[in-house]
Amino acid sequence: MATTDETAVENLVPAVASCAPTKVTGLVEGDVKYWCRCGLSANQPWCDGKHKGTGFTPLKWTVPETKDEYYLCNCKQTKNPPLCNGAHKCAEAEAKERQEHCKRGDGHKADCKLCTSCGWKPDF
Repeated sequence: MATTDETAVENLVPAVASCAPTKVTGLVEGDVKYWCRCGLSANQPWCDGKHKGTGFTPLKWTVPETKDEYYLCNCKQTKNPPLCNGAHKCAEAEAKERQEHCKRGDGHKADCKLCTSCGWKPDF
């Protein structure tokens, strides 16, 4: 899976996959993982390729140290990806606010996979 320029991705708004982190165990220092940045993956917190066509790419993450557990972000609002920083506590309310004030004028067509302006997805 390819990664892209960080500045291109940071201007996009991801979907909130869930408002709780995923506890991940069994990671070993040096493991390479691909964290979902778009919020669409059915295999959270890992990328499953559903970002295709959205402008998002996964974050390539090399596990920094072997630990019993890591808590990885699923709300996609963390300032320290892929690690959870507690942003999920406000993520749902902030996402709904963004969606209510989205500048996109089409009302989010049902065939839209992800609005990268506000983070809307059909099943949110």
